[in-house]
Amino acid sequence: MLNIGLVGANGKMGRTIVNRIKNNPDKYNLKCAIVTDMHTIDNVVKDVAQVCSEDLNMLDGVDVVIDFSSAKSSLVLLPVCIENKLPIIIGTTGFSESERDFMQVCSGDTPILYAPNTSLSVNVLYKVIEMVSNRLRGFDVEITEAHHRYKKDAPSGTALKLGGIIAKERELSFNDFARFDRHELNEVRKIDEIGYSVIRGGDIVGMHDVQFINDGEILSLKSQITNRDCFAYGALLAAEFLHGKPVGLYNMWDVLGL
Repeated sequence: MLNIGLVGANGKMGRTIVNRIKNNPDKYNLKCAIVTDMHTIDNVVKDVAQVCSEDLNMLDGVDVVIDFSSAKSSLVLLPVCIENKLPIIIGTTGFSESERDFMQVCSGDTPILYAPNTSLSVNVLYKVIEMVSNRLRGFDVEITEAHHRYKKDAPSGTALKLGGIIAKERELSFNDFARFDRHELNEVRKIDEIGYSVIRGGDIVGMHDVQFINDGEILSLKSQITNRDCFAYGALLAAEFLHGKPVGLYNMWDVLGL
């Protein structure tokens, strides 16, 4: 049985992971649940977790930490995991390039699995996009993503990763060719531009559509998530994978063997 320490247990994803742990007591044990505010903690979390706390130091002794808090909290959490030699899965998004570099440095001291999206289908999509980007090199690329009205970062971490994969495969600088806003530019589309469109509304869990567009033809590769439980399933699968691994920076492709 895997002893899980869950950070961000009172968030949308945290509660979803708690429910999956509750429904799989033979595989997982929620040893510790870290919340941002004990006054807002869900009763389901209290019923399942051995320990509920706002103190990150209470994570000592778990097998794997799963973090679905915030980028700011994750950066505070990493030194705690290093000190206690705890493998950690980071599912939060919104990190800057320098903060991702810091994560890379930290992975030299403890196993880290960084997964802006833990859906298995989305991570297979990443691999498909990697293959298609090269073979349709001359095609224009447009990425559309949609999420619920409460999501703060835009474009999503998943959408940014999709564009990053395309840029890498085409040997382009993502920062130079990503186009997030065309308002009042009054110019035609540039060659190799990676265009972004963002939708925020309702309770959309997540949708990403990558279109490769040429004269007379369009290839649309789309992933749509209808239930957060798929993220919880992927996160716990990642926890099983990371347990016992040597130090290093891992991702969901490692979990899936892609």
